[in-house]
Amino acid sequence: MKEAQAAEPVVTLWTSKDSPRAIDEKIICATSCYEEWLEQLSYNERLALCTENRVQSQVLFGEAVLIVQEVGKWAEVLLPNQPTTKHKEGYPGWIPLCQLQEKSPPAMKTVRISSTVAPLFTEKHQKWLTLSFGTELAVVEVEEYVIHVDTPLGTGIVKRTDIEEGPRERTGEALLKSARQFIGLPYLWGGMSGFGFDCSGFVYAIHRASGILIPRDASNQVLTGEIVDTSRPAIGDLLYFGHDNGTGAIHHVAMYAGNGEMIHAPKTGKTVEQIPLAGTIYEKELCAVRRFLSAPSWRDI
Repeated sequence: MKEAQAAEPVVTLWTSKDSPRAIDEKIICATSCYEEWLEQLSYNERLALCTENRVQSQVLFGEAVLIVQEVGKWAEVLLPNQPTTKHKEGYPGWIPLCQLQEKSPPAMKTVRISSTVAPLFTEKHQKWLTLSFGTELAVVEVEEYVIHVDTPLGTGIVKRTDIEEGPRERTGEALLKSARQFIGLPYLWGGMSGFGFDCSGFVYAIHRASGILIPRDASNQVLTGEIVDTSRPAIGDLLYFGHDNGTGAIHHVAMYAGNGEMIHAPKTGKTVEQIPLAGTIYEKELCAVRRFLSAPSWRDI
């Protein structure tokens, strides 16, 4: 397999090379118009990303991608930073070749976007791209108010107010604080960015900001982590919900927010929200609680 990296701020991992629709042409080109695509999607077009099994996940600017094979203008790939039972080397899917490039050498020092989304400027201080929360960038030069960074597309500039160095705290309170940053953000099936998350992508991104790598999907996450009694969750623990009043397959994940409340990315048409569990379908479907404050043994799943 050949190592590569994502060359767009957000790159979609498609189920197959035939998955994109006409409306998706905007995000499978070398200079994708991701924000414009999101704005133009109708409710039904967003929903179809899931119901028609079109999208699997996403990968951020500069993140590692393993190319399994190239077929025409497409690459069959694995995402090594997204653990899954689907493949031992990473999450499988398809990405347009034009959105990938040769992997850069490891950086001596990196920073990470800490804002929900943040502008990347050219060296002439002109707006260039919009980057997502969690995007890691190699540091070139540090100034008082900005940092010069190396990106897959060349050197750029980010504001120091939009970045952080090193992982966030590994505490439940720190995880919850990170999660609350996204209240009001629209749900997006397969979403892994500050432009939109799905339920498991949301908790994955929050944990990764604290240096904790967990499986990509809720059904895999529940197979690892520290088992916690469902009646005694702590702030930052992950709550898992199953069909048939909790006896069936896992279909949703949320984070416990304390005082009987949870924060989650619910479903298409909704936004990230913090709500009480009492009196909701989630109260009936709660079937497992997991804690990921230490390194999870996800390779055992």
